[in-house]
Amino acid sequence: MTPDDKRKALFEKLGLITGTDYAKKRAEDPPPPPPSPASPLLPAGGTLENDSARRLRERLGLMSGLEWRQRRDAEDDARDHGAFEVDKVVGGKLVDGRDGQFLLLRTEYPVEHLHGHTELGAALESDPEHLAFFGNDETLVECNLEKTFFVDTETTGLSGGAGTVAFLIGVGRFQDGLFVLDQCFMRDYDDEEPMLEYLAERFADCDTVVSFNGKSFDLPLLRTRFVQNRQCFRLDGAMHLDLVHTARRFWKRRLANCSLGNLEREVLGVRRTGDVPGALIPQLWLDYLHSRDSRPLQGVFYHHRMDILSLVTLVGMLSRQLRRADGAQFDHVEDQLSLLRAHFRQRQYEKVIALGRAFLDQDSIADLRRECLEMMALACKRAARFTDMQEALERWHREFPTDAQAAVELAKHHEHRTRDLRRAEQVCTETLERLPSPARQYAASETSPSHTLITRRLERIRIKLGKNRPGTEAIFEDE
Repeated sequence: MTPDDKRKALFEKLGLITGTDYAKKRAEDPPPPPPSPASPLLPAGGTLENDSARRLRERLGLMSGLEWRQRRDAEDDARDHGAFEVDKVVGGKLVDGRDGQFLLLRTEYPVEHLHGHTELGAALESDPEHLAFFGNDETLVECNLEKTFFVDTETTGLSGGAGTVAFLIGVGRFQDGLFVLDQCFMRDYDDEEPMLEYLAERFADCDTVVSFNGKSFDLPLLRTRFVQNRQCFRLDGAMHLDLVHTARRFWKRRLANCSLGNLEREVLGVRRTGDVPGALIPQLWLDYLHSRDSRPLQGVFYHHRMDILSLVTLVGMLSRQLRRADGAQFDHVEDQLSLLRAHFRQRQYEKVIALGRAFLDQDSIADLRRECLEMMALACKRAARFTDMQEALERWHREFPTDAQAAVELAKHHEHRTRDLRRAEQVCTETLERLPSPARQYAASETSPSHTLITRRLERIRIKLGKNRPGTEAIFEDE
């Protein structure tokens, strides 16, 4: 028997095959099915662990080290080829200036576009007299809404000064039946000069500026940037409606926070999606200067657009509210009283009296009713409507019998106008008797302001009652 025959016989006895025969058999046979993922017979570190790790990464949104390196290399390559530059990610076009370029992103909205509960066209229909009223500026009655610019900036900080730069400047206006919003963006510091050149041409047609805190921040900052670039700042002669003061005037009583974001939620009914916090915006732009990756800036452009659209709808909503019938301009009693006080500050006393009566006809908070009655009484006095003044004072004293100011004002009215000293004495006495016991104890020290106020008035009245001689009243007559 040859050696080959002996080896073959041994292989058959042991059930072995040669490597060549094994390779031929593997090539001819179909591949075995993959092992079941649930099979407990898989060895540690085998297919089950690899598959479980893969599914866990997919569920958690994680990547393996190899996948992460591949993605990073692909992003580095795309960045080197300019795929993440702002004009590729955000859109817009590059505008040429005398010495450089900047990015201009123009968005056009139909006037029917809803921002919250109000369409943009409501601002175009606003009454300039309403703008003058809630802006507390009589010059705004000359406002031309088609030449009104809604301006907002995103800057590198809030400190102001020569080192602060406005890298994103938004200007919106109504034009050809649309609301046209231009967002001018600096890709780097050398884009500022061509951007300001473009804005100088746009501002030449501006009649009125609408902003939010623009009088204190945005416009002084823009003026500094224009001056440093030796360009004319054309907004200095324009009328200015700063809505931050309007917001505080009308909503501070009800809303402790009168920021634009809170006004959107509580007044305009705006809900943002895809926004970024305003405090992060300066750092996002500085990061972009180093990385040249503008994808995080998409939220910045969105935030900026929403701010300007909110300015537009805030103007339209306020004008519509003021156009409603007397006494129904605002739904909340706090806002109604704020409106009443705004009329009072502008010396529109007849309006105060009419709105005050409507306000008192509804159930409202006691403190608000007291303030309303006080304003009505003073408005009647300044309008020389003394009968209505007495009615307001009597109601004030009746609803708030322990209010020292109400008692003193009513006593002064009877003392000097109706000449009814007995009634004046009665008013002061009633209030002193109705003061709560802690207040009386405090008044015993003769340091209580309420006690002192009423006591001094009562002493004057009683002196007049006891000394009924000619010339006595003139001695104690109020100035």
